Amino acid sequence: MTSFDVIVVGGGPTGLSAAITTARKGLNTLVLEEHPEIGHPLACGEGISADKLFSLENMPKPNENIDKEALRLQNQGSFVERAVNAQRFFFGTKGVATANISTFTINRPLFDKFMAKNAQQTGVELLLKTQVIAIERISKGLLVKTTNKDHTANIVIGCDGPSSHTVRMMGLHPPAEYVQGVEYKIQGIYTDALDFYFNFKKFPSMHYGWVFPKKLHTNIGVVVKPASKPMQILREFIKSLNNKEIESATVVQKIAGIIPASGPIPKNYSANFMAAGDAAGLTNTIFYGGISIGIHSGMLAGQVAIEAHEMGKFNEEQMVKYHEKCQSSPYTDPIIQHAHDILYNKFTANEVETFGSWVDGWDITTLNTFQKTRLFLKALLKPTMLKKFRDARIIAHGFSKSRDWGF
Repeated sequence: MTSFDVIVVGGGPTGLSAAITTARKGLNTLVLEEHPEIGHPLACGEGISADKLFSLENMPKPNENIDKEALRLQNQGSFVERAVNAQRFFFGTKGVATANISTFTINRPLFDKFMAKNAQQTGVELLLKTQVIAIERISKGLLVKTTNKDHTANIVIGCDGPSSHTVRMMGLHPPAEYVQGVEYKIQGIYTDALDFYFNFKKFPSMHYGWVFPKKLHTNIGVVVKPASKPMQILREFIKSLNNKEIESATVVQKIAGIIPASGPIPKNYSANFMAAGDAAGLTNTIFYGGISIGIHSGMLAGQVAIEAHEMGKFNEEQMVKYHEKCQSSPYTDPIIQHAHDILYNKFTANEVETFGSWVDGWDITTLNTFQKTRLFLKALLKPTMLKKFRDARIIAHGFSKSRDWGF
């Protein structure tokens, strides 16, 4: 049995960010990853905002050469595949809104590998093919039992994804609602923007579909409600694009996963424990992106772990500071979850198309006073939509709040 200051469960961006933060301050840090390789299996649309890529601490940088192996990986091609400065939002067949957010599509496995090499260079110990089977309280800290050997730590940070076992092991409540995401990576480039399709009339079980251009490929996927038939909906969505080249393109990879959809879990901490990223329900529930949020929340958990060691306190009174830091972060603003609930659960397909026709050609993430006034005047002429005007404003506000935190 080995002892650590901090054990991080999960070797994705969230866990690696937490580990980098604690190791950088000299804490003895272990990362446990159940899969045999960092970055696999892939469950991601592979888009990220440029603002967060360059501003968030612990983000790997495209020109960063961590060591010889990282240089070798980068020489195979930077994890940044394509710069994309435009987004389009298709609301059924009635309107196309736009946005002008500087974004990148990335090679997610390579992105994760860069983070892992950075973590190891910082002093993190990384164990692959190691599944956590139980976490128990002991006189000092926590005992983490795995499929290989057992370890103890003053603090455990659960970063083991949307179906987090660590959250349940610590007696906390996981996200109450999930959606399913499925995606094809196909050969060829078929768009010059990040395209989002909100077509509830044709696909009532779909939240949205997307088409993202990469370096040599295109990612095409859908997010659907639970208990739907995601692969069948994806195939039908591809047909609805009316692009024969896309329909006949070679599928290079199929990707699938679940995504938290109910917002942050009520309590993401207990004595000696914090949950971050998807494990804590910390996902942008409009666009369902989680990379930047995961890296930031992992960093916050790492900061609280450092403070706890400096004070020698690992009780709930100390861990609640992490919860408070999360609550003050922009991606936990209740307006985002409110917008999610209205858009995906309250608006009808006809209402979505009507709203889309009103914002046709507008940047939906930066509506000005004049545009908001025009929306109100349009609503006055359509009494059924006037009742929904406030809801439409909430959706627009949610889009604006979440614009840099999810793709």
